[in-house]
Order: sequence, then structure tokens, then C-alpha cells
Amino acid sequence: MANELILIVEDSRTWLQAIEMSLNKEGFHVITAKDAIEGYHKVITESPDLIISDINLPELNGYQFCRLIKNENATSYIPIILLTSLGQKQDRFWGLKAGADRYIVKDTSMDALVKDVKTLIDEKKDKARRKPPKSAIIDIKDAAIMSKVNYLFDKLLFESTIMGEIKNLSTFINDRKRLLDEFSKIMTALFDYKASGLLIMSEDNTALYLDLKEGMLSDENVKTVKDFYTNNIKIEIAGGMEYNNKKIHIPYFTESGLNIQKERLGNIFIFNDSEYDITNRNTLSLVGKELAVVIKLMLLYEENERLSITDGLTKAYNRRYFNTQIEKEFEKAKRYNSKLTLIMLDIDHFKLLNDNYGHQQGDIVLIHLARALKENMRNIDFIARYGGEEFAILMSGADEKEGAIVAEKLRKKIESYPFPAVQKGAESLKVTISLGVAEYSADMNLTDDLVKSADSALYKAKEDGRNRVKVHE
Repeated sequence: MANELILIVEDSRTWLQAIEMSLNKEGFHVITAKDAIEGYHKVITESPDLIISDINLPELNGYQFCRLIKNENATSYIPIILLTSLGQKQDRFWGLKAGADRYIVKDTSMDALVKDVKTLIDEKKDKARRKPPKSAIIDIKDAAIMSKVNYLFDKLLFESTIMGEIKNLSTFINDRKRLLDEFSKIMTALFDYKASGLLIMSEDNTALYLDLKEGMLSDENVKTVKDFYTNNIKIEIAGGMEYNNKKIHIPYFTESGLNIQKERLGNIFIFNDSEYDITNRNTLSLVGKELAVVIKLMLLYEENERLSITDGLTKAYNRRYFNTQIEKEFEKAKRYNSKLTLIMLDIDHFKLLNDNYGHQQGDIVLIHLARALKENMRNIDFIARYGGEEFAILMSGADEKEGAIVAEKLRKKIESYPFPAVQKGAESLKVTISLGVAEYSADMNLTDDLVKSADSALYKAKEDGRNRVKVHE
């Protein structure tokens, strides 16, 4: 353990002598400084193996001195022990956040201090960091040291401000569009770019939100983004100019991943005519790190909202959300005298299917039926699992003739659909559905009137032999 060089920065002669004596007894070489400015000079010129610094120092305090040392690549490896008479937990927290390796209250025994010194010296040896050669050492003026400190704290304030601005976006996790708008304002304030992209990954809705300044990204630029994610990506214009056919190729870009531990949530991209420097890249990295938490919260919120309105098995909307939507559409049709058609359908002989093949097979049929309905309806149509094997489809802006055409199309599609068998190697199952169609009319006062009309038509379809469409008369 002998020959290691320890720097003590302490303005109290009593404490300085006590620490120096204890370390000398253990064979350490000791150099001293009465304040942080002198201490920094000795760090640069002497390259100590460990630093012990008081917190209450003139001009620069121990926290600032510690941050200054830890922020320099050439000195960041040096272990630092902060000594203080301040025993509050907040003081310890701030000391460790400043980069200190140990935070020791001055009433701690010298034996404990020496033990920590030995432990940190051993850990430093394991890291095998090499001291800078003497030829690289330059004379640094006191003013230059203060300039470094000012720069460091400006940098820390800048970073903490960015972190605060990004964290404030969590206010909008319940409104994706508003969150994207506010994020775009932050990006515009921080970076010069021709285009930016925010890629948000989720199980069924991975989207790239573009903020365009001059034109749509070229196919090559878009491919650059897609190379970060192999599945289908929906592209949306979230800010800047509206989408048009003008495409421009932007030669330079940089990106930052949105990651929480091992979970990848997406990426941020910025494109420009000139290459981004290290400052821009580091700033974008900070933005990405903080934004990842906000995006995770947004996705959790959206998932919770989705689960509250969807059927767990089929992923169609649930009965409760259907009741909410039909009220809205009914009131709209009533107020504006617009068209609204409801299709009610259920699976023929579903109980027999469950009895013969088991409920697991019945679940597979329900899942594939819901999937087939979604694939064959308009994006604006509302599909819900009404209960058991019964589904409801709301068609805004459609009359009963259009509803009947769609219902017949669905009937034929399901009749020919190969429903997978639960038993491996078994043939696919054939399933049919019956459908009832009803249109809103001015004499209907309640949503129940529309539901009863469609349900009555469905009952008639079953009564007449199933696997058919009936329109309410």
C-alpha cells in the first residue's frame, strides 16, 4: 500500500495534521492544499492517487471541487472522499451526486477514514487507470480554473433545464397529439434541422412522427429510419409543413435511442445539411434519455385506456364502450339527421361447437371472427363484442341498404373462412353467422330502440334457418 500519493484539501490546520499523521503511519505519501484552487493545481501537477477534501472551503466548496475533478476525463478516475461536519442526509445525498466516492462525517474515527482510503486505492488499482505523463502538464491560472467551474455549472444548469422541460411533458401523457406538439417546440428551440422524426414503438402501432421544415424526407432518409426497426411503420406528419409530393434528401443525421434498461421504446432522429457536432449529439442523447421515461408513461397510460375499452379475448371493443359510442352516434344522427346503421351478428350453433370441440376451440373461433370483421370493415366502423358470441357493428353515415350489402359480404367471408382447429393437424373448422341490420329513424327516442330493431332482425335471421342476413322492417 506504500508509495500511494494522497492529496488532502483542508483549511483547518488541526484536521489537516490529524489526517496527514494517520495516513503517514500507514505508509502513504501526503500532499496538502488549503483550498480548492490550490488543490486543483496539485491534482494537475502531482496526479494524486486519492483526494480527501473538506466541504466547507473558501471560494470553491468541496461539492464544486469534486464536480470539477470528476468532469475532467484526465482526472475523473481519481477517488474522492468528502469530509464534513454536516451530518444531514441531504448533505450526504448532494455529496454523492457531486461524484464523491465516499462521504464521511468528521466525527468518524481516523481508523474508519484510513480503511476507506485503502479500499478506494485497491478499487482504483483494479481499474488500472494510468496517470497522465508529466510532459502533458501545463500551468493553469486561477482564473482559468474559475472559468472551468463556471462552464461546468452552466453546463449542469443547461442540462437540468432540459431535463425539467422534458419531464414536464409527462403532463400530456393522456394526449399523444399535445405531447408531440410540445415536444416539437422543445426540439425546435434546441436544434437546427431540416426534419426531425420521433419513432414510437408499440406492439400494434409503431409510428414515425415527422416534423418537416422544407419537404418530405427522401426514400433513402426514410429507409435510414426504418433500418432501426424492421416491422411496418406508420408515418405521420406531426409538425411543420403539410405532406406533399416534394421529397428532399438530407445528407446528415444523428439519432438517440429511447431506452429504459433493456427495453427499447423508439428513437429520435434529426436531419440537416451539415454534420452535427459532439455538443448536439450529447444534447440529443440527454433528450432521448429523459424522453424515454415520458414515452413509457404515455404507452402505459394508453395501454390502460385500451384495456378498459376492449374485450380481453378478441381485442374488439367491449360492451361498455359500445354503449358509450352508440350514445354519441345516436345523438349525432338525431341532431344532424345523418345516417346510422347497426349490424348485430352472432355465431350459429356456438354452444354446440363448444360442446363438441371445447371452450378453447370456441375462443379461437371468437378471436378469428373478430379479426375477420376488422379486416373487412371501414376504419370508421365501430366493432364491439356485445356479449358471448354476439358482435355489434356501428356504421356511421351508412343506411340500411349499405348495411345489408356489408352484412352479406361478411356472411360470405365467414362462411368460407378456415377457422384453425385447436387440435394440431386437424382440419380447419367451418363456421357461419347470422346478421340483423337496422337503420336509425326519426321515431327512435333511445339507443335501445335501434339495438332492439337490429336484434329483432338477427332473431328473424336465425328463425328463418341461420347463415343469412335480415333487415329490420
